Amino acid sequence: MLKEILSELKRLDTDGDTIKVTVKNLSVINSISKKLTRLILTDQYLKEVKDFVKTFNDVTVLQNEYWKSVEDTFTPKTLLKEIRNQSIQNTIDGLTKAGIGANITTQIKAILKTNITTGGSYEALTNQLREALTDTPKSDGVLSRYAKQITSDAINQYNRQYTQAASSGLGFEWFAYRNSDIITTRPFCDALTDKLYFHISEVPGLLKAKDINGPLQYHDRKNNGKIETVPIYDKTGLPQGMIDGTNPENFFVYAGGYNCRHSIDPVSEMRVPIATREAVFASQAYKNWKGSE
Repeated sequence: MLKEILSELKRLDTDGDTIKVTVKNLSVINSISKKLTRLILTDQYLKEVKDFVKTFNDVTVLQNEYWKSVEDTFTPKTLLKEIRNQSIQNTIDGLTKAGIGANITTQIKAILKTNITTGGSYEALTNQLREALTDTPKSDGVLSRYAKQITSDAINQYNRQYTQAASSGLGFEWFAYRNSDIITTRPFCDALTDKLYFHISEVPGLLKAKDINGPLQYHDRKNNGKIETVPIYDKTGLPQGMIDGTNPENFFVYAGGYNCRHSIDPVSEMRVPIATREAVFASQAYKNWKGSE
């Protein structure tokens, strides 16, 4: 992509290192935008997208095997099949023309437009494009970064969505927030893996960074494990890193946000420590939930 764009940029009218603000130069932007989509959506790329979505079938098989081990009479409902089909279609859309155009081509076009309409430096423009498009040991280019986020979220969210639908049908109320934490783990996820078990009645409070006994807290790995309160992002009113619009219903799908690797697993009430159960049963959140059933 970088090679093709740099080739196109040779058509620009310049005055030394300065890009001229001309009609011709603006037309070059549209020409590059159209070429970008064709460069990405090659036959090989589309084949790999087709191969990737087969992963949803693998996840479905594993999910069904798990739920049959939990409940002998479990059979996949029509809803679960529709969830799989919708997840596959959303992933294909995100990785092909609609998603690529909105998330990759638009970013590159913005870089071009800013430099060309302001009479920017030709050298600076080529450096910006190289940084945006090229994978390096320090960071991924925009396409790699976007594709990794889409593929990771697609599988993780489908897995969690399937789990939510199946566990809801079987009446589970208790859940475990699992997977290992790393240095970049969000404070919310860090707090939930430490907490581990939670009841469905606690979710509204958790989304406000509140535990049944007070503020939701985590160990700040960047500050020698100091205990801190999970921060709220002002623009969303949710714990930092969570997807805007996350609510008690879709939390079981979105979990901690984009690229979240954690699972939310339904568990039998008997697996939850007695002290945890008693604390929840005594909470106002549980009483409110029980009263609304």
